Amino acid sequence: MNKNTRTLIGIMAIILLAAAAFNLAHYFQKQATMDSCGTSKQNCEHEQELNFLNAILPFLLAAAFAFGAGIFYFMSGKVETMSDKVETAKQSLKRNTDVLLKLLNPEERKVVNLLVENNGKILQAEATRLPGMTKVKSHRIIRRLLDRGVIETEKLGKTKIIRFTKEIKEGLE
Repeated sequence: MNKNTRTLIGIMAIILLAAAAFNLAHYFQKQATMDSCGTSKQNCEHEQELNFLNAILPFLLAAAFAFGAGIFYFMSGKVETMSDKVETAKQSLKRNTDVLLKLLNPEERKVVNLLVENNGKILQAEATRLPGMTKVKSHRIIRRLLDRGVIETEKLGKTKIIRFTKEIKEGLE
């Protein structure tokens, strides 16, 4: 349900509840036709209290509904769920990655896309398995990305781990 429909339904509900509150006074007046004190209705303490309640009840109910509606309005701001946050982060990452990719040549884009798909961390051997990539070609591409400050490497046995630099990773988040 969109926001305008919800607002319209809320306003209609408040109007209906306020109308019901004002009609309750008439209902209570009809119920109080019996004189329990045995005196005239104007001198009876019970009748005076009931008349006061009948007069103030609609205003108390209307104030309560207005107060509740106000609380609901202020408390029902957009609450982000965890999935909303993840989706927003993915969209932001995609947008920032697109900007970065426009500055790279097609082979470098392949490596950066692979890094993005793997949360910013891959083995150098994985880059050589990309289509149209050889060991020498992947080594040269990784060297160019290192020189530009896009990635950094870390030795892990006989292979290297390739990851985004801290600045690039923060920019993509």
